Amino acid sequence: MDNYSIEELQNKIKENPKDYNLIEKYAVMLSDMGENKEALDNFLFLKNIMPDNYNIYYNIGIILEKIKKTEEAVLAYEKALSLNSDNTDIMFNLANAHIKLKNYDSALDLLLKIVSSENNDSNVYFHLGEIYCRKKQFDDAIKYLSKAIDLNSEDIISKFYLAYCYKEKGDSENAIRVYNMILKTNPEYSWAYYNLASIYSQAGDEQKTLFFLDKTIRTNPYDINAIKMLVKLYSKQKKYSFAEKALKAAIQIMPDEADLYFLLAQVYRLLKINVNYIKYLKLALSKEVTFTGDLEALKHEVSKFHLK
Repeated sequence: MDNYSIEELQNKIKENPKDYNLIEKYAVMLSDMGENKEALDNFLFLKNIMPDNYNIYYNIGIILEKIKKTEEAVLAYEKALSLNSDNTDIMFNLANAHIKLKNYDSALDLLLKIVSSENNDSNVYFHLGEIYCRKKQFDDAIKYLSKAIDLNSEDIISKFYLAYCYKEKGDSENAIRVYNMILKTNPEYSWAYYNLASIYSQAGDEQKTLFFLDKTIRTNPYDINAIKMLVKLYSKQKKYSFAEKALKAAIQIMPDEADLYFLLAQVYRLLKINVNYIKYLKLALSKEVTFTGDLEALKHEVSKFHLK
């Protein structure tokens, strides 16, 4: 951009109002600065002047995506691609827009075309893996996600999707291997701990389940699903005091989560401490907006104790 400042470009355009290359540079700079409305106005002006310039439509698509007009962005990218059919940058942006709209098959066609052009961008392989994962075609997902990781060993999102695909395939060994790979470089990644806990829970390994649930909650004390799993396991083991302690700690930091009060009520029910059972049922009902269970059943249970 010849290292012009925005003010210098404005002055040059005043001197040369028909220098459309300068106006294009100005519009790109505006977009980079987040001045999307003014940038879009300039590109729309240029579109009327240079209707066969694919780059104008490409930039219009970028701005429309930025301002969340994704369907209109798709049309702009499609027009750009019709003017430059081999441009992989346009294909990639168009594919991303289709992914946002959940048009996975359209995105897939574009990404596969990019790959066929011997493009080695790890992001392309990641999105291929992501789409196949969403389509539950796990073998294809694993192939492309593995390629993404080969190209970019720091790609934690590809690793997470890869581990998830192995997990969904029932390949616990490889899922555990990849989750541990994630944790080796990202020891604060609570989702990895949680998923390891889930795998060991399904395998019936209570000791490792507890270990990884503890790791999950230590790295993310707001992970309510981990807390629920932990309380369920403690209750199964009849370690009710442990369950009570975990729930009270969680309530301290998430005082508006009705499910926590409901679960604590169930612990007191198992302990046959009726007064606390009733107390925490009432508290759960008082925060019903966050309750994820059967609200009518909760109301019915509370009504039995005349606590409306």
